[in-house]
Amino acid sequence: MKVILSYGLGVDSTAILLRWLLEPETCPCDLKDLVVITAQTGGEWDKTGDLVDRHIYPLLTARGVRTVQVARAGESDTDGIVVLSDTRSPSRCHISGSYTLAKDMLTIGTVPQTGGKRLCSLQFKGWVLDQWIAQHTQGEPFIHAVGFEAGEVKRMHRDQREGKVPGRMPVYPLIEWGWDRLTCEHYILAQLGVAWIKSACVFCPFALTTQAGKERTIPRYLANPGEAMQALLMEHVAVALNPKQGLIAGERLYDLLANTPGSRDLLEQFERHLDAQPWALYDVRRVFRAREDDITRPANAVRSVVRLAEGTRAEMLAELQQQAVELDVMVDRDGGHRRAMLSRLNVYFPSAWHALVPAPAVVADKVGPGFAKAWASVETAPRQRVFFG
Repeated sequence: MKVILSYGLGVDSTAILLRWLLEPETCPCDLKDLVVITAQTGGEWDKTGDLVDRHIYPLLTARGVRTVQVARAGESDTDGIVVLSDTRSPSRCHISGSYTLAKDMLTIGTVPQTGGKRLCSLQFKGWVLDQWIAQHTQGEPFIHAVGFEAGEVKRMHRDQREGKVPGRMPVYPLIEWGWDRLTCEHYILAQLGVAWIKSACVFCPFALTTQAGKERTIPRYLANPGEAMQALLMEHVAVALNPKQGLIAGERLYDLLANTPGSRDLLEQFERHLDAQPWALYDVRRVFRAREDDITRPANAVRSVVRLAEGTRAEMLAELQQQAVELDVMVDRDGGHRRAMLSRLNVYFPSAWHALVPAPAVVADKVGPGFAKAWASVETAPRQRVFFG
């Protein structure tokens, strides 16, 4: 029976793989029959890729283990996946991916969300893995090893319920061994002599929602300014289009860094990074529909983003000011953001938020399904002159 290990590059799955390679009797199959597969989001820290290149891939090559790296091919599921590498002698961890999660977020003008399901992980990891595995197994039974550690039994149960690939038989080696995160870290350190870092995208909000996560991540930003630029740019674009956004569950990474000693040079570099970007002026409209049972509470929202002009940052700020004068509206200042507000949210719904916004020219024009109808519903709704936001 085929055995496939989902290798996420982090501590947990590295501990499983390392033990199987060094203690092959613990592996449920002969190593030549093992497949190690990684879904590359394109946002992983460079150091993670370096650790894998230096310590794991040489072991896989020495033992001839089939190693596969895959990624999304495009925004739509119909674009399929890309096989970045499929070899028994891996030498390079393709952390740059193909169609990346960062590209997706910037194109939409948002950040990964911490509420609900982890859609970024589902779309750029889970879905990608499922596509390749389904093609590889062709419906035949296979063992799928997943790196949930001891104490993650709830995640194990959810995975058992939601695993969709035909023939899949999930196993959880760390839970079977009783290994928690600390045990995994100690095992890797003892075998390789290195402290393995936690795998995550450089802009992962989950890495910043706890104090321990902040203590790990902020020094990494200060030590790796180029990677910090990715997270800050993504957040800047998202906040420009929606002031309710922020990389840390609605709070802003920029503000956190501004209050962190030693981050001044990093933020000054980010301002230069923004200046170097091509910019655009966007018309952003967002309609919040009303709940059927309560017009004081919003239901879902639909958005329209249309690019009006392009140029440098200074040119787009000047264009914003000119448009505001012609439209006789004020320009709001929100930290490093400027918006000409044409419509603010009402306390009654349906209600619309409408602004002209300068931001880096990375967001694609997009009118959400049902937007025209929703916008018309606001235009024809009774006017209530009580506003917020």
